Amino acid sequence: MINFDEVPYEYYKPGTYIEAAANYDRAGLVAYPARALLMVQKLASGTAQALQLYRITRPEQGAALFGVGSVGDDMVRAWKKANKTTDVYAIAQGDDAAGVAATGTFTFTGAGAGVVPLYIGNVRIPVKITTGMTVTQMATAAVSAIALRAGLPVTASSAAGVVTLTARHKGEVGNHISHAVARRIDDSMPTGIAVAVGAMANGATNPDVQDILDAIAAERFTDVVVPWDDSGTLDALADDFAARFTAMGRKDGGVFVGHRGTFGALTTKCAITNSPHITPIGADGMIEPPWVWASALGGVAAFQLTNDPARQLRSLVLPGITAPPSAALFTEDEQNLLLQGGCSTFNALDDGAVTLDRVVTTYKMSPLGITDHAWMDIMVPRVLTRIRYDWSAWTSLTYPRSKLADDDSIAASQDTDGVIVTPKRMLGSWGARCRLYAARGWIENISDTLARSRFERDDTDRNRLNGKQPITIMGNLMILAGRLEFDA
Repeated sequence: MINFDEVPYEYYKPGTYIEAAANYDRAGLVAYPARALLMVQKLASGTAQALQLYRITRPEQGAALFGVGSVGDDMVRAWKKANKTTDVYAIAQGDDAAGVAATGTFTFTGAGAGVVPLYIGNVRIPVKITTGMTVTQMATAAVSAIALRAGLPVTASSAAGVVTLTARHKGEVGNHISHAVARRIDDSMPTGIAVAVGAMANGATNPDVQDILDAIAAERFTDVVVPWDDSGTLDALADDFAARFTAMGRKDGGVFVGHRGTFGALTTKCAITNSPHITPIGADGMIEPPWVWASALGGVAAFQLTNDPARQLRSLVLPGITAPPSAALFTEDEQNLLLQGGCSTFNALDDGAVTLDRVVTTYKMSPLGITDHAWMDIMVPRVLTRIRYDWSAWTSLTYPRSKLADDDSIAASQDTDGVIVTPKRMLGSWGARCRLYAARGWIENISDTLARSRFERDDTDRNRLNGKQPITIMGNLMILAGRLEFDA
């Protein structure tokens, strides 16, 4: 029997009545709506309203919305440099009223003449020193040179030969601002002049990320970047995105965060959470701040993993990121330990570029405290998300009004339009989709998948079909181990 949705039965008016409907039996993958979010910190000079979503289409929007030199300004520019196509939004929090701004120093000593190359982040600031200047005058000249550079994350003042840098933002973010003297290999200092660097420190109290999580509770974002890496923020994100990933949450997403610190500090940071939904990257001696690293990683990952969620990100360049000084790079043994501890690793090229090595989540152990690598690589939750999304969307498109019957149902045996679904028919549909996923290189061993998959009608609810669908996610060539022997 042919079934109609629009043409009524027992209709006697002469005419030709033709329905038009899509058939999804042979449909390819359902389009995946990647949607990214930058959680940012704004300055009072930014026009954005706190906790409001703004769609970002241009890199210069960050300066207007969140303030020139703000964390939000940095993050928008970094994302757009890494990813120009993924639909991205931003939501801001202002500085916490109880926050404290970080400070750091340049301290001038000696006498001489020439150009002192100061750096704030990756911005070079040449300070011209003339013969006869006192250290107080040198510091004043440095403040003037700094003031000429728009977009810096700090302001500067001086007294008695000391330049004090104050972060524009209150909070811990200011502690991660890098400043240095004569950073480049071709930099030199004027004879007789020295400048000591006092690291940025004492910034305290980040905005409360829970306010943002509450504001976006009904929204779905696939890729989220955060600038804050305190334990309260990371714990809240882990809980929120775990709930989003559940069958009833249905708002799968992953979080990217950057950490700045020594090997020990990164180990401590990555131990805060045990989440398959948080992906950190860290380095010692970062020139760009960690929120810029996180935005670059998030931009690259969102683009690449939307194209192919099963393919590793190794060797891809992080645009706009400068490698830390060689002395600050981690050894291979340290990198291996960082990976075990849930921190992504990178490689530094000779030209100063940074390429991704292995991108991992902070998931390290099972709920029973047993070492577990099941969710280690970022590709694992991304493949599961894509298959779950595609299967859910395709079945909704294919069987939107279907009836459910047992396999031996007489009505089902007569049905040729898919109006009646049975466990065997759904298993066949699952097999067809698995072949599509296997062809894309997302899963492998589909014969085993189909042999172990099953669908059955619920014992107590005749309107419910239960399924068990084991899959084997495609592997990646990360390690090639060989034994090269010679004849003795």
